[in-house]
Amino acid sequence: MSQPQAPQDPHCIFCKIVHGQIPATKVLETSQAVAFLDIHPVNPGHTLILPRAHHAHLGELPDDLAAHVASLLPRLCRAVRAATGADGLNVIVNNGRSAGQTIDHVHWHIIPRFRDDAVNWPWPQGEYVGDELGQMQFRIEQELRASSDAVGG
Repeated sequence: MSQPQAPQDPHCIFCKIVHGQIPATKVLETSQAVAFLDIHPVNPGHTLILPRAHHAHLGELPDDLAAHVASLLPRLCRAVRAATGADGLNVIVNNGRSAGQTIDHVHWHIIPRFRDDAVNWPWPQGEYVGDELGQMQFRIEQELRASSDAVGG
């Protein structure tokens, strides 16, 4: 019995790569995920990993699919770091336009980093004032409880 076809968006460039309609330099494939070299790398070896199924944002991924993709990250990171001789890596998910996501198919960037490379990091940091930290904790926990209740958890 064959597996059901993963959902796809016919206009999504990553779906086209997943289904072989656009070539890509793939480095790892499973039944649920694909990793390939970014054609516009931040540094050589910059790799993308994504689920085969089309989901625009991280919050839309089913838990088991997110777990599968995440389970590949350590192995992929070790390989990218060894292959490039990188001093470190950034593993990043840009989630939404305001966070820098330009392709609406959830994906992780594995970016090799080198001492004195041209990438500016870290970003500026703020701080909480007064009870803002506690208020934020309360709101996030409330949302987690609501989403858990919605799925019967």
